[in-house]
Amino acid sequence: MDKLLSFTAGRPSTGKKPLPDDASTEEWTGQLRRTVREIEMREQDPELVARARYRLYADPQLLRCRHADSPGLLQLLEIVESRGPAVDVVLRQPLDAS
Repeated sequence: MDKLLSFTAGRPSTGKKPLPDDASTEEWTGQLRRTVREIEMREQDPELVARARYRLYADPQLLRCRHADSPGLLQLLEIVESRGPAVDVVLRQPLDAS
């Protein structure tokens, strides 16, 4: 069962679907804020890192293009990309991306 946890998006208990491509800046900002909080918690409690990988299904380049006028969103995206991998929080292409 532990191996199955590494294949879930986000926290294993949330069961949330990835945001659609046309999600608003506010929706993406909220998702990225939650991901940054996850990074912060994992930085303080290494046991969380061992439990499961946290995946955010998003295309960073697409987010940068579509939300270029939102410095807050871009800053959160940079935090996720730079600090996330150290605590097993990763960005992945959406499952339906070609």
